[in-house]
Amino acid sequence: MKQIFPVAMIIVVCGCSESADNVEDQAVAESPTVTVDEYVAPAPSTSYAEAHAAALVAIEVSASRGHAWSTSDALLAQGVAAAAEGNEELAIELADRARIQAELAIRQADFEEGAWSERVLSN
Repeated sequence: MKQIFPVAMIIVVCGCSESADNVEDQAVAESPTVTVDEYVAPAPSTSYAEAHAAALVAIEVSASRGHAWSTSDALLAQGVAAAAEGNEELAIELADRARIQAELAIRQADFEEGAWSERVLSN
């Protein structure tokens, strides 16, 4: 019994280390190509109506993908308040920021769609 245990441990350790190497190689080969660094922010909107509409669409898409960020809604609400106060320049800036946040959330959803497989151990 004492002689079998060390041999069994060596087999288990060797088998686990080889398996981990294969998982790392597989993760490198299948890693998603979408990164936030590649994101290019859109040009600033020229009107509040345009900025607000674009932000709403982006927020709806990110929410439908299950990756809406809470900051998008908050920024859009601040933009609505600024527009109501007559500060169109600030309203446009906030709506554009809400759209950017939502577009980044969509990119995150795209990334996570493929990245989950890297986190799952398989043979």
